[in-house]
Amino acid sequence: MKFNSSFSGRAVSAIGSVGLVIMAFLAVGCVGRLPATTQTGKVQEIVIGTAVAPSDVTLAPGDEVRWVNRQNGPISIVFLNPIQEQVICERGFGLAGVVNATQLAPNKGISLCFATPGTVRYTVHLDTPTTTGEFNVLGVVHIEQGG
Repeated sequence: MKFNSSFSGRAVSAIGSVGLVIMAFLAVGCVGRLPATTQTGKVQEIVIGTAVAPSDVTLAPGDEVRWVNRQNGPISIVFLNPIQEQVICERGFGLAGVVNATQLAPNKGISLCFATPGTVRYTVHLDTPTTTGEFNVLGVVHIEQGG
């Protein structure tokens, strides 16, 4: 059986072009936001209501930590140290990458996945009906060595 080398060359070229288009599409789709899924599929939810619960969590690298605001007003989450180098996925923290502070509207959630073992400390700032009008709660995310 004899193959038409001109046709087979065009077919290979077309397949290569389709592959490049798909890869370009995926790359463009990832610009501005990181993957919407966790790296491991595990999610630890932190609910911010009358308290922050739990305020201390332990995760494996790639697990997702999700903060959910159950307050009637917005809250702020401020990380005490830079986290950009540790984050491998995010949802709700912004388009140009993760910043060290964000505001979260009522009944909304945001999440991060951390790549490297270590400890991430943050503060949740709540407006409250107390005389001071505000309340700050410290939180800790421990990322354990993967295994």
